[in-house]
Amino acid sequence: MAAIRDVDITTYDGLNLKGTFYSVGSKKPCIIMTHGFSGHRDHFLPELAAKFNDAGYGALIYDNRCWGDSEGLPRCEADPVKQSRDYLDAFNFAAALPDVDPTKIVYWGSSLSGGNAICAASMNKSLAGIISQVPFVSGGSMARITGAPKSVLVSHRTPKSEIQIPIFPNSVKEVEDGTTKAILKDAGAVKFAEEMTRRGYSYDKTSTLQSMVNTIMHEPTGVIHHISPTPLLMIVADDDVCTYTHLQLEAFEKALHPKTLKVVKGTGHFDLYYGKRFKEVVDMQLEFLKSIF
Repeated sequence: MAAIRDVDITTYDGLNLKGTFYSVGSKKPCIIMTHGFSGHRDHFLPELAAKFNDAGYGALIYDNRCWGDSEGLPRCEADPVKQSRDYLDAFNFAAALPDVDPTKIVYWGSSLSGGNAICAASMNKSLAGIISQVPFVSGGSMARITGAPKSVLVSHRTPKSEIQIPIFPNSVKEVEDGTTKAILKDAGAVKFAEEMTRRGYSYDKTSTLQSMVNTIMHEPTGVIHHISPTPLLMIVADDDVCTYTHLQLEAFEKALHPKTLKVVKGTGHFDLYYGKRFKEVVDMQLEFLKSIF
C-alpha cells in the first residue's frame, strides 16, 4: 500500500501548487499527473494512482495553477502554456524526492493536460515516457470547428475582468439543439458532471472568458514531433467530440517513434475516467509502462 502525503510544488514564477504524493518505496518510478480543463486532483485521479501503485509505480498528482488548492490568479483560469511549464517544475520536484528514481519519471495528462504533457515532454528530455489521454492538440483547429467568436474574446480583454462562462452544459438537450453556452459542448460532459456530483466532488461550474483565448492559441500538435526519442503512448476515444478524434489521430501521425496508439472503441471523451472503460485504459497504460521499465 502506498504512503500518501500532501506536498507543495513551487513554480518558476513563485506559485505554490498543491499536490499529493503516493510513495511505494525508495527510488521507484513515478508518474506525474494533473487534470484537464477544470479538474481537481481529487477528481478520479486517485483511483488511477492506486492502480499505478499496485503495479509498483509511485505517483505525484497536483492541482493546476488557478484551480483547486493551488495558488494563481485569476481563479478558474486555464492557461495551458503556463500549465505546460508547470510540468517542468513538477518534474524537478519529483526528481529530488528520495522515493523517486529520477531516470524513471513519466508525464501523464488527459484532455487539456494531455496536450500540456505533450508540450512539456517536447522540452524535457529527461523523461522516461509520456502518457497522453484524449489530448487537446490544436486550439486553432478547434476554434474553426466550433466557430468560437474570436472578436468577442478580444473585445472583452479588460483589466481584471470578472466575466465567467459555464464549463458544463445544463442538459443533453441544450447540447443537441445547439443552445448551450458551456465551454464543453459535449453531451458526455453532462453525465460526467452528474458523476462528480454523485461522488460528492467539489468542482468549479464556471471559468474565465479569457481561458478561451489561452486555449485557442495553444498548439501541442506543433511540437509533438519533438517528444522523440521519449516513448509516447496516446490513448484516443473513437467518438470524441470534445477534443476531436480526428485531430488527435492527425497529431499522432506527426509524432516520431517510439510511439504507441491505442484507440478505445465506442467511447467518448469523458468515458475513460470511470466505469467499464476505466479498467481497459488502465491496462493499456500499465502495458506501456511495463514496456519502458
